[in-house]
Amino acid sequence: MLNILNFLKNEELYINILERFIKTIIIVILAYITIKISLKILDYVMKTSIKANSKLGIESNEKRNATIHKLIKSTVTYTIYFIATIQILSTFGVNTAGILASAGLVSVAVGFGAQSLVKDIITGFFIILEGQFDVGDYVKINNQSAFIAEGKILALGLRSTKILSNGGEVYFVPNSSINQVINYSQNYNLLSIVSNITISTTLNDIESSLNKFLEILNSNNEYKKYFYKKEKLKLNSLIGVDENVASFEIIVKATLGKKNVLENMLKKDLYLEFTENIVSIK
Repeated sequence: MLNILNFLKNEELYINILERFIKTIIIVILAYITIKISLKILDYVMKTSIKANSKLGIESNEKRNATIHKLIKSTVTYTIYFIATIQILSTFGVNTAGILASAGLVSVAVGFGAQSLVKDIITGFFIILEGQFDVGDYVKINNQSAFIAEGKILALGLRSTKILSNGGEVYFVPNSSINQVINYSQNYNLLSIVSNITISTTLNDIESSLNKFLEILNSNNEYKKYFYKKEKLKLNSLIGVDENVASFEIIVKATLGKKNVLENMLKKDLYLEFTENIVSIK
């Protein structure tokens, strides 16, 4: 009992504990500040890189940049957390060298049972490196034997990919399960519409009328926002003539995901403009 009382009355004990808590608080604050500064630097480097590429005429993939940027920030954050944790343990007298050595032995032992995790990480690395898909892309994913998921990419990590389906379900797909990717969000969608027009005048007159109407639509801002870059609606060709009906194909490169919207607009406006002439629009 006396030993316990003497132990509790030991001023050096309280001073020692207080010093360690103060050191811990300082480590936590420094780690927080380091993370904030590191992330600010990463943001600055990313913005500077994008601006430099823009001046050189090099287009940047915003979604891919965001994915890689997020991954680097996460890696930096967790690395600083790990270092801070080791420092805090050292402050309280824990043999961190022994822990790290033990962790090395354990990792070797666990490695044989964690081959799928390693495969996930390696596959995830190559998905990001090759730009197979990025956050925000709409994709369809298959493995060697069956369909896995289809939807919008919510998150892309080294371990797994998070996908939101059209039905609202969220899929967490291990990267090693991804063998085939169909990406609907790269480049553009080609829109092709066939207009079947009753021949009530010469083919040249019909073609001229169509071209003039397409010029009007091309200058319409409601249409422009759905065009891929500076593309325009154009009369591609006369497909054929059947009795008194001529078939013309109209094409345009549409912004990704906007093909159906643009198609409906075009069909409606063609019908309204050529109600008396257009027999059908396919």
